[in-house]
Amino acid sequence: MKKTTFYILPVLFLLIISCSKTVKEQALTIKDVFPTQKNTDSTIVFDLDTVKSFNSLTAVFCKNYDNKKIKYFIKTKKNEVPFSIRSIIACGHAVCGLIKFKNVLFIDYYTDSIFFHNRIKYNFNTVDVEKMLKRQFFNKGNDPEFSDTPYTNLIYLEFLSDLNNFKPSLKNKLDTISKSYYKFIVGFNRENIDSLKKLYPLKIKLNQAIPLVDENGYDIKYNPAGPIEIVE
Repeated sequence: MKKTTFYILPVLFLLIISCSKTVKEQALTIKDVFPTQKNTDSTIVFDLDTVKSFNSLTAVFCKNYDNKKIKYFIKTKKNEVPFSIRSIIACGHAVCGLIKFKNVLFIDYYTDSIFFHNRIKYNFNTVDVEKMLKRQFFNKGNDPEFSDTPYTNLIYLEFLSDLNNFKPSLKNKLDTISKSYYKFIVGFNRENIDSLKKLYPLKIKLNQAIPLVDENGYDIKYNPAGPIEIVE
């Protein structure tokens, strides 16, 4: 009996170590959702630390305007986040198309507010962005007040042309959005990540803001049309 126990204990010890290692290996990280990107013929990565102006972004987009297969990413300290400015810039082409307010989460550069449906205002620094993403992604046209489909859900992230002074705020917003999206994806309990990202795509559009000024040249805070409900 003692001899049998002698052999069983090492086997149990090895099984415990093996199981612990398996659980550790299966734990998803944010890099599983936002893998490291490199510049290739079909991928362009902008390092936010080295981007000097909005024009340096638009110049690359315009150069590749007709190549819709190219994917664009902007690198922050933590992640490479997919983004676009294609529908905002003209590049010598006629830009048309209707974007419904209910499909857009609009993040204002001036007040650090996030506007939903152009009328409900949240404090971006305190609101649960993951819950807002879920509300948009899962609606699927059921409630006419929310996004039509997961694919039409957009995040408009506004910033000033003076990009250098705005970089810390822009990094913070991009990292908050990417972390919230990561939590949303891993909430599906390890279903195929690539399939989930196609079904619920993160679509961030950077938008260069035009500061509103009064007749004396002083800044006017952004105030969207319609009643504002401030939600904390």
